[in-house]
Amino acid sequence: MISPNFALRLWELAEHEFDDAQLPLTIASHYQPGELDLYDYLFSTAPTLRGGFEVSGRYLHLMTTNARLQVESETDQEVTYSYRYLVADGRGADLALQFSAAVFCARARAGTGAPIVPTRLAFQQRAPRAHRAFTETFGTSKVDFDAPVTTFTFRARDLDLPMLGADPALARILARYAAILPPPPSDANWQQRFRLLLTEALDGGRPSLSAMAQQMAISPRTLQRQLAEAGTTWRSELDAARRWRADRLRHDDDPASLARQLGYAHRRSASRATQRWASQGEEWTA
Repeated sequence: MISPNFALRLWELAEHEFDDAQLPLTIASHYQPGELDLYDYLFSTAPTLRGGFEVSGRYLHLMTTNARLQVESETDQEVTYSYRYLVADGRGADLALQFSAAVFCARARAGTGAPIVPTRLAFQQRAPRAHRAFTETFGTSKVDFDAPVTTFTFRARDLDLPMLGADPALARILARYAAILPPPPSDANWQQRFRLLLTEALDGGRPSLSAMAQQMAISPRTLQRQLAEAGTTWRSELDAARRWRADRLRHDDDPASLARQLGYAHRRSASRATQRWASQGEEWTA
C-alpha cells in the first residue's frame, strides 16, 4: 500500500498527463470483476447485492485504509450509501471519489447481471465542466454536486436481487480468510480515523473533545496527548475541519445555515472564522 496523500497526488498527476477531463470515469469503464482480488470475490459470492455492499464496507480495509463505505439513509424504497475519505485534499480527492463511485456502480451491474443504475448520485465537489459525462456513465439524470458527502442511492428492489456468483459456502471460507489478514496498523491510522469521526461530528452539531474521545474509546487527556504527539491540537483539528467544510459550502449565503453546518453556536463566530481564513489566504471568502 501507499500513503493516502501520495495516492491522491497520483490522481492529479494522471489527470495532467492524460489531459482527460473524465479520467476517473474512463478508467472505471475498464473495470472487470475479479481485478480487485479477494475484495471482489467477497462481494460476488454474497447472496444479494445488498449483502455484497455490506461485505464491501466491512472489508474495505483490504483495498484502502483511507475510506469508509456505509449506509447513510434507508427507506422501504431505497438505500443511500456514503463513501468518505479520512484524508482528503485537493483535486486528487475529487478524482478518486469519482472513480470509487463509478466502480461501485459497475460492480453492482456485474454482480447481478442486471442493468442497475443508481436513482441518485451526489458528489462532494463542484460540478465539472463535463458534468454530462456523469449522467451518461451512471445512467441517471439525478446527479448533484457541492454535497456534504459523496453518496449513491439504489432502489431497495435492486439491492435484493440475487448475485450471479452467490455461493454461501465459499463466502464463509473467504470471510474467514479475510478475517485473519492483518488489520490496518492502528498507530498509522488513528489520526485518519479521528478526522473522519470529527467530520461526521460536524454533521450532528457542535463536536466536543470529550465526545470525540468517547467515540474513540479513550479519555480526553489521552486524545489530547495523541494529538500533541502528532504535532497538532484539538483546536487546530477542529478549525481545519471547519475550514475545509466552509470551502465546500462557499455558495451557502445564509449565515445561520453556515454557522449550523460548521458547528458554531452563533453566526458571529462563523463570520469571524471565515474572515480569519480569508485573511490567511484560504480559498473560502465570507
